[in-house]
Amino acid sequence: MSPTDSTIDVVFGSAPGKIILFGEHAVVFGQPAIASTIDRGIRVAVSRRAGATDGPVLRSTNAMLPMRCKPDPDGEGPERLRLALALLRELCGERVRELSFSVDGAIPAGAGLGSSAALAVALVRGIHQSFGESIDDDTLIERAFAVERVFHGNPSGVDHTTIVTGGVIAYERGVDGGPAKVSSLTLPRTVRLAIGVAGPHAGTANAVAALRDRARRHPEHYARLYDGIGALARAARGHLERGELGAVGELMDLNQGYLNALGVSTPAIEALCAIARERGALGAKLSGAGGGGAVIALVDDTQKDSADTIVRAFAAAGYAAFATDLPRSASEPHQETP
Repeated sequence: MSPTDSTIDVVFGSAPGKIILFGEHAVVFGQPAIASTIDRGIRVAVSRRAGATDGPVLRSTNAMLPMRCKPDPDGEGPERLRLALALLRELCGERVRELSFSVDGAIPAGAGLGSSAALAVALVRGIHQSFGESIDDDTLIERAFAVERVFHGNPSGVDHTTIVTGGVIAYERGVDGGPAKVSSLTLPRTVRLAIGVAGPHAGTANAVAALRDRARRHPEHYARLYDGIGALARAARGHLERGELGAVGELMDLNQGYLNALGVSTPAIEALCAIARERGALGAKLSGAGGGGAVIALVDDTQKDSADTIVRAFAAAGYAAFATDLPRSASEPHQETP
């Protein structure tokens, strides 16, 4: 069937979630970060409503995003999502008014697992799929980043770049609006994580703004913290590429100490880190903006059921939890759980 037919079949755009192993917050100030996709993601079903002019329309009954949303003038749904849908019309053309999006996903919102970036990538992919067009990674990153700015104000770019690139990446934000430095890592052994969700955070934009205000009052001290986080990310890259997971875990614990010093940890995050370490985790830290969100705990892949033991302990303490293996390379696709 031709993409111009009035009754086109449903097509899908999908994207995985992500975690940040090292470098959140400091990455906004030019320090390196290491991030990875995970095997849970978001899927958007896209259908055409021939002749419609009021869209796009987004619907979801999933717990991640239970709502219906349309851009102005009707003004249904949360403001930022309405603005994002309106921006998609600007980026991809007025033809987007005919589209209807149905969202399903296994990433909890506000958990530091890239739900908004994955949604942005999946939406852009789905739009181009609907019109029978291919899209290169650079354009996809550019358009998804524009949507991310609606959600998060001034994001570093690491989330959507990781999601589009796939696998484990080293990332440095571009200087003065220049291109980011991105390189893919190849892992020589399994990197397995137990992930516990401490609860929704107040939003990346809010967390970054509050941190920036504190840093303005003590610029020299915060600059040293950012430098320290960047140094950990640089060292961790070598340990990951050599399969030295014990050293990686130690650096994760150090990174968590810095994040606590920055004021973005919480009692729930610290409790999850303690639960993981008490049950043999090599290291544990928050992932994402903090103030809530997720804790990632690195386990020893030679110890049977070590990840499951930590996941059960997280669940027993009342937190949603799951385990995931990081992809060995960007060419190893995840079997995403929508």
